[in-house]
Amino acid sequence: MDRFWWGVATSAFQVEGFVENDMTVWERRGKFNNDGKYPLYQNGSAHWLNWRADFELLKQLNVNAYRFSMEWARIEPQFGTFDGQALDQYEQMVDRLLELNIEPFLTLHHFTHPVWFHEKTPWTSEQAQDVFCRFTEVILKRFADRISYWITFNEPLVWVLAAYGDGKFPPGKSDVKLVMRALVNILKAHQRAYSLIKSYRPQAKIGMAKHFINFEAHRKWFAADRSLADLLHHFFNKMIPEAFETNRLQFHFPLLFDVDEAINLKNRIDFWGVNYYYRMFVAFRLNIRRPFQFIFKDESGLGLTDMGWEVYPDGLSKVLRYMGKFNKDIIITENGIATLDESLRMRFIDAHLEQVLKARENGLPVKGYFYWSFLDNYEWLEGKNKRFGLVHVDYENDFRRTVKQSARHYARIIQIDLNNRKGSLS
Repeated sequence: MDRFWWGVATSAFQVEGFVENDMTVWERRGKFNNDGKYPLYQNGSAHWLNWRADFELLKQLNVNAYRFSMEWARIEPQFGTFDGQALDQYEQMVDRLLELNIEPFLTLHHFTHPVWFHEKTPWTSEQAQDVFCRFTEVILKRFADRISYWITFNEPLVWVLAAYGDGKFPPGKSDVKLVMRALVNILKAHQRAYSLIKSYRPQAKIGMAKHFINFEAHRKWFAADRSLADLLHHFFNKMIPEAFETNRLQFHFPLLFDVDEAINLKNRIDFWGVNYYYRMFVAFRLNIRRPFQFIFKDESGLGLTDMGWEVYPDGLSKVLRYMGKFNKDIIITENGIATLDESLRMRFIDAHLEQVLKARENGLPVKGYFYWSFLDNYEWLEGKNKRFGLVHVDYENDFRRTVKQSARHYARIIQIDLNNRKGSLS
């Protein structure tokens, strides 16, 4: 059978540390001080200094792939000025992964930007497409010969909602029209970056990591709750994948907004990255400003994570069946749990891998699984007390690493599959 990618995932900003970007400026201005919480970055997990030892831990996990990103602010700290030393270190990192027989999966945009970006070329302007493609070409000139798998954007809809919807991410706007304008420019940037990457490496596989949520009615007897769940499913889960087939970004939300924008995407995507974590219940409210409420509850009986999210493995199966309709390869680019309970983390991994196995047995083109996250890291809006990692990071004692029980469990699963090439996941 075809090769299956067993991996773990990180993002540059969440683990690297020692960088100045839009998020560090945002934190310094006190913009993350919400509801009495003040998540402090404090150099993430110091991966920028400890990457060599971290990569040795990667090898212990038996993974054959690693998803990571390169920090745009580190590479282009001033507009149009690129840092050769930063690129040199990323080059050493990619080369070391290849020496370890670990396939690099590179994410170009994972939520963060250079300090200059939002003032000079925000995503609400077409110039953002130009500077993103310029950054992409700088990366390509160094790495096109060694990287086969490229993810242009991580969760673009999540980012635009946080940056231009509720204003929790920089630049901190709150305007539905700006949300959709930024999303259109990001999708156009993907299309341009796709062509650019192919021009450097025609055989490259290029995708996008799309976040999926299972939306269900809080009150199943209430038609308004059911309709709202359907609307949110269409907006959050279906709108972007369908745009790649129809060349139009279309959505109608009664009384709130309409979007119908032509985007010449031409189905230019080789695989869909699926980021899946939870099910969310929704309830209709008689409130024109916020006509719905999001609710987490343990209806599955499998527990809630430290983020308050429901553990719902069946939801992954639903997402994979839906994405199978698009006739593209599927790679689970993120799936993980924030918990201090290692037995719960192991049950989480087992239950979700069971859904992957079923999907492949049913003929769905699922080509890989990346657990989020390799290391405990800085979690957006939450700080460092939410532990997603397979490797524990002791922030109080020089960022000391300890391999968790769940990491050894995951490594055993991978080794069994790699030893059994006739296995269903091989």
